[in-house]
Amino acid sequence: MEFKVPFYTYGNIYDELDIEQIKSLISSYDNKIKYKLRDEFEKKFSEYIGCKYAISVSSGTAGLHLALKAMNIKKGDEVITTPITWVATANSILLCEGKPVFADIDKDTLNISAESIKEKINSNTKAIIPVHHLGHPCEMDEINKIAKENNIKILGDCALSIGSEYKGKKIGNEEGDAHVFSFHTQKNISTLGEGGMITTNNKKIAEYADIYRNHGIVYPDRHNYKNERIKTNPWFRECIGPGYNYRLGEFQCAVGVSQLKKLEEFNKKRRGLVEYYSELLKDIKGIELPIEKDYAKSSWAYYIIKIKENEFGINRNKLFIELNKRGIGCHVHYTPIHYFEYYRNLGYKKGICKNAEELYEEILSLPLSPIMNKKDVKTVVNEIKNCKTNP
Repeated sequence: MEFKVPFYTYGNIYDELDIEQIKSLISSYDNKIKYKLRDEFEKKFSEYIGCKYAISVSSGTAGLHLALKAMNIKKGDEVITTPITWVATANSILLCEGKPVFADIDKDTLNISAESIKEKINSNTKAIIPVHHLGHPCEMDEINKIAKENNIKILGDCALSIGSEYKGKKIGNEEGDAHVFSFHTQKNISTLGEGGMITTNNKKIAEYADIYRNHGIVYPDRHNYKNERIKTNPWFRECIGPGYNYRLGEFQCAVGVSQLKKLEEFNKKRRGLVEYYSELLKDIKGIELPIEKDYAKSSWAYYIIKIKENEFGINRNKLFIELNKRGIGCHVHYTPIHYFEYYRNLGYKKGICKNAEELYEEILSLPLSPIMNKKDVKTVVNEIKNCKTNP
């Protein structure tokens, strides 16, 4: 089906700057200079965030898994997170043989509730993964306080929050042990479809991630690791544990460098479209608009409205179907993770997160990308009005 306003705009955020970056790399590529662009991308990203270390990885999921391993999450350990996130957040815990524990969300921001986190903590709790939903920062002061009081680690899932700020500081540099970003095609910047970054101020976590993203191999010149075999055999590379192939390629890093230059411009365009959406939608009865708390600056990865059926006239499901029929792409972010078959088979049941489950029936994500314009927004809003008056 051809959409008048598609929800996804795969690949369309790339321009001549990205193409020239790739051309430059191809024309000057030298296998003797390993990871030159990776090192540049990581340096520029750490400078942008304001953290000590940035470690690029093949995806946000790889970053979550690797960071949890660096935090020594193991079999039987419980990690608290939100059910309203992409399934990779919880899957990463399972990949460490840990147990995801779902805390409920706050109704206004859709972010994990600090009060619910407190209720879920027990002696097996080893970490919390707050997810900055939509790009709107979680209430991190309270979450950090809870973590410190209980000696629990924090891993920020920042997949949607590149450029977001919490109390004037970039997300990824506030308190916490590590943070993970995604450069998947749907995110605010992308590295040719896939990619991710771990940021941290913790040297041990950074070193672990650097080594274990590359098969657990240490390099004497990079990791200051020495043993007798390396001294006598200069070609020797030691493997200190079973790692992963979670490296981000040079061509992806090249695009990452150019994309990062445009991030603030992209986010500014998103914010302008969000303001226009809110202006056009504010007087439509039965629609609740997304908010931005006074402590937050959102990256506006998504624009999510809530449909109140009794006032709007039709429910979210019907509106979703009708908008698609009328050529408007929309989506739902996200299905509660404990609704999925695999998690049900693990014993997770409906009823464990009341707010998340109620809001799941109301939330609707509207098209939002930096290549859209006000005309597109107006088209979306007009079709929403048509659905309300002529369902």
